[in-house]
Amino acid sequence: MNRSTRLPLALALAALVTFVVAAAPSACSGAKAAPSPSPSVAASPTPTPEPLDKAIPRLEAKLKIDPNDKQTMLELAQDYYSVNRPDLALGLTQKVIAGGLKSAQAYYIDGISQIAVGHQKESIADLETAATIDPTNSAVLDTLTNLYLRANRPADAERVAKRAVTFNKDNKDAYLTLGQVYNAQKKYDDARAQYELAAKIDPKDPHPLVLEGQSYADQNAIALASQMFDRAIALDPTSQEALINKARTAALEHNVKDAIAAYQTLLTLQTTDADKAAVIDDEAHTYAVEKMDAEADQLYRQAIASYPKVSSTHLTYGDYLAFKNDIPGALREWTSAVGPNRDNPEALSRLGDYYAQKNDITNATANYKRLTEIAQQDPRAWLSLANASLAAKNFTQARDAFRNSYALSHSPEALVGLAQSDYLSKNYKECLTIYTALDKNAPGFIKQNPQILYFLGQCSQNTGNLKNARGFYARFLQVLKPGSQAAKQTKDLIAKIDASEKKKPIPKATAKPKH
Repeated sequence: MNRSTRLPLALALAALVTFVVAAAPSACSGAKAAPSPSPSVAASPTPTPEPLDKAIPRLEAKLKIDPNDKQTMLELAQDYYSVNRPDLALGLTQKVIAGGLKSAQAYYIDGISQIAVGHQKESIADLETAATIDPTNSAVLDTLTNLYLRANRPADAERVAKRAVTFNKDNKDAYLTLGQVYNAQKKYDDARAQYELAAKIDPKDPHPLVLEGQSYADQNAIALASQMFDRAIALDPTSQEALINKARTAALEHNVKDAIAAYQTLLTLQTTDADKAAVIDDEAHTYAVEKMDAEADQLYRQAIASYPKVSSTHLTYGDYLAFKNDIPGALREWTSAVGPNRDNPEALSRLGDYYAQKNDITNATANYKRLTEIAQQDPRAWLSLANASLAAKNFTQARDAFRNSYALSHSPEALVGLAQSDYLSKNYKECLTIYTALDKNAPGFIKQNPQILYFLGQCSQNTGNLKNARGFYARFLQVLKPGSQAAKQTKDLIAKIDASEKKKPIPKATAKPKH
């Protein structure tokens, strides 16, 4: 992959545009992540980018000669990140920081690598430190803003985004970021004001107009959204984001003619078979929503015939057939999408879910197990395998899968599943430890899932702590419908504990020693 064509170091955060890691404001820059408030000198010559497949071996060789060359470590860390190896990048950035090079760049690269491996807390801490060291750098501030939004900290996101605008008044990306912060808070008029400011800075860029159109779409003002997308297309007829938004907005208005026209234009701009197939599938979906099944079916089949090596064509056609209740057809297409090496995660997930719903645990487990082999860092894959294993009473496999899911996601669902596996396999001690931790640290989750109190009572009772068991049963009883079967059974459990406590012999008083 060549540095001139590689994706910039960036964070793709939910519902937000990708922001460039480099200090340069251009969204298509391939520059290195080198936070600096100083603008580049326009007259400086631009060196020819070095291909990554040459740069990485060169930097690795350089480090072998001088293992303590911190600047080389940072360059190599960035390149590792660029080839989707944030784990290797972290090994270098952590060493650099521990070795005393506590620069904004070091914390920046460490931060984006941390979020890439799912460490949100550590990533925010890194970017906060980078922002303290280099408080006016737009790239650092943009990335920190996005992290705050992802962590549901809108007030912090707004504060940092405003700082970026204050110190980078000519940087359109700073205004776009602040606009998206407002948009996330549903302050749509404020968001659009920022988008307009960005558009004034770069009047040839359709992107601010697209974001403005999306803000109208968020308010369900579809006609106004469509007008903004038309303005963006008039500015740049080859703007793919404007065309896709125009197509989908027209589809929402049931304007099939304009939707298909936009998709057809978009199709001419695609360069890979996968992208071309995706556009045709979107066209087919437009027809399917309008119940124009003949046209939809024809296009789904056209995508498969035109791009036989693109597995997603079988996947989307299978989804359509499943919606039409053609289950044999859906299974046929999903099986084709899996491929000869059974390495399509979405297709494996579809098949696993289907068999799980049909209570075919053997086939469900087989598909989920393969899914975990090719998507080892996906906590949902491990959770699916764990639940299927639990249904199959394979408690050892279930426990291992729940543990893997929890290690990747720290989700309460994975933790509850692990505790349930322990309970069903009569490992009451570990079951009690996990459920007690949930009761102590996640009261909201317990409130939403009060049945956990029952299992807390069961695990306590089976480890001999009747007093605690009674307390958990009493709490569980409070959320049950009076007179229900569950309430009666819980009362019986409490009554049996009370009866057993009364039968306990009273210990004899110990005589005090004489002095």
